[in-house]
Amino acid sequence: MNDNYIDSFKQITSFSDSELTIVLKYFEKKTIKKKTNLLQAGKIANEVYFIISGCMRLFCEKDGVELSTYFFTERTFAGSYASFISRKPSQHSIETVEDCQVLSLSYQALQELYNIFPKMNEFIRKSIEERFVVIHDLFTSYILNSPEERYLSLLKDSPDLLNRIPQHQIASFLGITPVSLSRIRNRVAKK
Repeated sequence: MNDNYIDSFKQITSFSDSELTIVLKYFEKKTIKKKTNLLQAGKIANEVYFIISGCMRLFCEKDGVELSTYFFTERTFAGSYASFISRKPSQHSIETVEDCQVLSLSYQALQELYNIFPKMNEFIRKSIEERFVVIHDLFTSYILNSPEERYLSLLKDSPDLLNRIPQHQIASFLGITPVSLSRIRNRVAKK
């Protein structure tokens, strides 16, 4: 595992090297295989993950169909935040789309860090604010944009996801069927 995540942590909050050394002791380095279920809907999320490498999918199930709601990739925190923070059962499940290398932080470890380092509050607040902006933009896109516009936005903003994630999961994330995604891709390719 490389240590690029240290720079990511420093960009979020200005931890000193000595503070960061202590903070990182509360995170557990893990290697997680592709297609590992990390959280089942109905269970309480006890961990969040900082992704060093790999991709995770947040999804829910309706009428037996999995609906992808978000994809987490490198240098971001992944988790069912509502469950993690509220200590209530999650409406979402989380699975790895690829093999992942992560730093895992348990709820208990986070509570201890809050007591040790006031800067940890700032770190978590800034992480959540960043995620809020992304989710807000995604929500607004579902209201204002057509499926083709959402696909073009994904193509522009995260082209690597289109090669990393199965097409049926991309389709559910865009709110369309795999057949509709295929049609959109064909139209876009012809332009």
